[in-house]
Amino acid sequence: MNIHSLFILKKTGACIYSRSFTDEIHYDINLMTPFFSAIFSFTENVISRKIEVLEMGGLRFLFKIKDDFIFVILSDSNVSILFVDTRLVRTSEVFFERFPNTNVIVDYQEIEDNEFDLIIDQLITGKDVIFESELLYGKIIKIFRDLVSKNEIIGAAVLSTDGHVIYSILPDEILARSLKELEIRFKVGTVKLPELFYSLENGQKVFSKLVEISWKRDNFIIVMLFENSVPLGMAEITLNKVSKAIIGMI
Repeated sequence: MNIHSLFILKKTGACIYSRSFTDEIHYDINLMTPFFSAIFSFTENVISRKIEVLEMGGLRFLFKIKDDFIFVILSDSNVSILFVDTRLVRTSEVFFERFPNTNVIVDYQEIEDNEFDLIIDQLITGKDVIFESELLYGKIIKIFRDLVSKNEIIGAAVLSTDGHVIYSILPDEILARSLKELEIRFKVGTVKLPELFYSLENGQKVFSKLVEISWKRDNFIIVMLFENSVPLGMAEITLNKVSKAIIGMI
């Protein structure tokens, strides 16, 4: 589950900034620009609406328009839309902070700014999300690893409430489902729902719980996967024990 590229375009269709984060997707920026122009022309002129999401072949383009600029992220289709959307918002904010006089940005020249590159790299990788709580997350990860080594759980994950995967040793399909559930909870305004539980077809159990940090804004979700032989009550006790241990660390 990767974010592959970021593009910043002017509404004229000119690409003024692009950056790749993986080696999996290869493209010619001279071909991408007319591709984006064609998409926006089609959606606005044919179906009279602005495009926000475009999926094709396991990839997803997410678009955000602000003033005279279009911000685009290309990612795998199973990356959390919630997280990518926050990355686009933060990217646009940083862009206008870095370049307050956008009138000097010309269509035929891409921005070259090493400091801006570093800021964008941090945003896309989510390092800005975890920086202040890095020590805490390291302690949580150790708890999960100890539980796995003791065979109390099969896997676990830590997710920020904006959909960033801080840590995961969950199977991909369960992680993707957890991210999708988080998106749904966000859309319907139930992110603060204390616990969620469901069973898989093989009897394994998945529990998730919101951990709130009252004096900070970066609440997060812990997800734990239990073997089918673990009773529901024992799984819930373990979940609450971990939650209390984390709150104790805070």
